Order: sequence, then structure tokens, then C-alpha cells
Amino acid sequence: MLQPREEEFNGHLEQAITDAQQLQSTLNREYEYLKTSDLKAFQELQARKQHDVQTIQLFDALRNKFCTDSGIDREDQNFSQHLTMAQQTMWQQLLDLLAACDKIHRTSDFFMRIKLESINKALDTLELNSPATSTNLYNNLGNAFKSNIGRSLYKA
Repeated sequence: MLQPREEEFNGHLEQAITDAQQLQSTLNREYEYLKTSDLKAFQELQARKQHDVQTIQLFDALRNKFCTDSGIDREDQNFSQHLTMAQQTMWQQLLDLLAACDKIHRTSDFFMRIKLESINKALDTLELNSPATSTNLYNNLGNAFKSNIGRSLYKA
């Protein structure tokens, strides 16, 4: 039979798995909103994502308390060796979920950076008063000259 401290940690571990599944779902929706450019839905989802991350951080604090109360080093790389077999299975499930969340988050971050980069390049191209985007025109003799159309539009 488990000690009360271990039973309490079991409950926290089960809740952390549920919270990590919720975070994974939120991150998946976030990525879908980014892919479809649904910025309103993306923005509305940010509060949910922040809440999900905070619940995971709460579990970390509860794990640290469990470690302190049990005399386990919080930084122990083999933390699972201090757990029962059932807890080890749940712990591994939690770690797998968090790794999946990290991967989804990195994918979204990369996707967003690429989108922003392409938007910035498009804006640079559309900038009317930039000498780099002025158009070469040719007269009837085939001699090139720079157009001042962009500068004229800019001044207007």
C-alpha cells in the first residue's frame, strides 16, 4: 500500500498528464490556426495556452515538494527510480507528452518566423521610397534610367 505522500503524488501525476494532454491539444489548435492564418482564433487561444503552461509549472512545484518531503534530489536525472512501477509508467507518459508539446511548439514557432520573414520581405518590396525597389525604365534608344514614380507617389 502506498504512503499518503505517494498517493498524493499519484494524484498530482495523473492531473499533470491530463494537463499535458490539454496543452498538447491547445498547441495543435494553435498550429492549425497559424497554418490557416486565422489570427483572431490564434490570439484568442493564447490565454488558454498560458493557463495550460501554468498548470504544468504548478505540477513542477508539486514534484519539487514531493522530492523535498521524500529526501530525493530534485535534479536527480534518474528521478523515476524513486517511484513505484505504476508511477514510473505515468512519469514516462508525462515526459513523452511534454516532449511532444515541445516539438509542436517549436514547429509553430518556426512556422511563425517563416511567415513573418516573408511578410517583412513583401513589405520591403512594396516600400515606395526605397532606392532598391525603383524600376529601371528604358528610353527609345534603349538607355536605362531610374524611375521616380515611386518617389512621386510617396510624396503625394
